[in-house]
Amino acid sequence: MKFLSAFSRIVLAVMLAGAVSARAEGISPAEYRRQLQDFTAKVKQVEENPERAGSLEAEIPGQISVTEGGREYTVHYDWLKKDIKQFQNADPPKRVAFLSQAERRLHLLDEQAKAYEATSADASPARQKLGEILARREFRTVHGPTMAQIWTEKILRWIERWLNRRHFIRGNSGRTLLEVLVYIVVAVVFAALAVWITRQFSHPQPEAAPREIIPFAPSARSWRSWLAEARERAAQEDWRNAVHLAYWAGISFLEERGAWRPDRARTPREYLRLFRPRDSHSQEALAALTRGFEVTWYGRRAAASANFAEALRELEKLGCR
Repeated sequence: MKFLSAFSRIVLAVMLAGAVSARAEGISPAEYRRQLQDFTAKVKQVEENPERAGSLEAEIPGQISVTEGGREYTVHYDWLKKDIKQFQNADPPKRVAFLSQAERRLHLLDEQAKAYEATSADASPARQKLGEILARREFRTVHGPTMAQIWTEKILRWIERWLNRRHFIRGNSGRTLLEVLVYIVVAVVFAALAVWITRQFSHPQPEAAPREIIPFAPSARSWRSWLAEARERAAQEDWRNAVHLAYWAGISFLEERGAWRPDRARTPREYLRLFRPRDSHSQEALAALTRGFEVTWYGRRAAASANFAEALRELEKLGCR
């Protein structure tokens, strides 16, 4: 019975070691900046549509990990969730203050991340030079212990201390037996993992579902209808709404052609990330159209005929004529 108990502890230790080594990596600094910009855009949307505050609060994680150059940094978003919560509970006249505070801090974090990226870029030549030196023939056989070797040694030391305290086995023979036992357990775990992976990928992949029209999605309304209304607003010199409608004409146009699956809950930045055209000109056109829309609609910058004309030019580049 003592041997079975010891064996079960060995299996548990190996499984814990595998769980630690399989820990998910954090996001890159560039992805972190995109996340900050996405949250900024969504905070601006909450200003226009306060009912979205609850879903935004639920979407924001408590914390994230940012990985760069082998280092991992933890970033907390509790303050942002708190600001959104206070916005929901505050009186209407006081709500704007919480959103403005959140936008300022998100902008500050974005500037700090941008400065950090610039600093890291300055150090890249030195890292490249070091990599060239270590790539020389005399350094090819030099390396530290692998992660598997480190954890195997830790497990062996722990098991040896545990068994020695109970006078189970001692000496070199005990060490050899432990090594054989650990290797057997590791082999069994990896064999089970290989079987599981084989079964997971052996199933036939389901066919892609046909594209469907979702009510209230941009493509539920023809892009020509969006564009016609945009021109009507332009004729009335309502340039802000004209730019707004022209943007959604472009989104409807791309959505009708299968650029992404319809989803009425997406933000402009999410549409931009999903768009994967064959040529860079279309990507640049959608990016310019999105920037013009965000500046006039969410940024509340005064719009003019030139803004609407620019939106029409970007639509033509997308093929929306």
